[in-house]
Amino acid sequence: MQRRWSGGRYSPGGITVEYKGSQIDIVQYNEKYRAQLESFELEERQLIYSSLPKEVLDEGLMDANRRPCIVLNKEGEVVGFFVLHQFYQHEGYDTPINAVYVRSLSINAKLQGSGYGTEIMMNIPTFVQTVFPDFENLYLVVDAENQAAWNLYERAGFLHLATNPEGPLGKERLYYLDLEGKYVSKLRLVQQGNVIILEKDGEATGHIKLEIEGKTAYITAFETADAAVRESALRQLATFVRKTAAEVEQLVVRTDEPEDYLNANFVHMDQQEPDVLTKLIRY
Repeated sequence: MQRRWSGGRYSPGGITVEYKGSQIDIVQYNEKYRAQLESFELEERQLIYSSLPKEVLDEGLMDANRRPCIVLNKEGEVVGFFVLHQFYQHEGYDTPINAVYVRSLSINAKLQGSGYGTEIMMNIPTFVQTVFPDFENLYLVVDAENQAAWNLYERAGFLHLATNPEGPLGKERLYYLDLEGKYVSKLRLVQQGNVIILEKDGEATGHIKLEIEGKTAYITAFETADAAVRESALRQLATFVRKTAAEVEQLVVRTDEPEDYLNANFVHMDQQEPDVLTKLIRY
């Protein structure tokens, strides 16, 4: 896809890459949205974690490696903003040079509470693949104190790779998504007793059974015939359990097929039991 540039800025004649969803549309920046970005608001506590769009917009437009992006609701209102930054290297992390970072992500405070944040995160991977089709690695960094944000990222399938206790603004967490991996963005986990139903497009495609003992949730059954559903469910499971079982601090599974669990940040904690894998979910 060809795009025209003029002095580092988007030319009015350039092709606009779009994603159209059920509640939102995601588009690359156009000058007609500047006035709405100027009036974009963040709550005071959010300003701790993110910049206002107007503070980063022009810098993004002048850099050919950045793509400022606008999120619109179906009424044409700007509900969100973020910047895709190719070849970016965040201080404190050794990530591949051939990667894209999601930066300066924010939701307009005036329009929060309608599920826009969830739909944005669920569909950013698809949008990124349209804007940067040759990239496989997607990253973002979030303040470690902003648990609401990183719960959302994990629910959207991002994996927590590392924590930097001395980031530029304090303790922060690095998240990663493999754009080439098996992934189901619309998967929902639904609690039914001690069974978690895996719903895809409103239909059950499998289930996970947990048995909780003290601070540990044991995965005693995991049934699905869909490999992509399996991978996505494991990515979401830690966040789901944090929300539904406040006492649980770790997930444990005994398996002779460890690959899917290892890919979801489960680890061997006891070398005497090589078939037992553990994932800490509160840290």
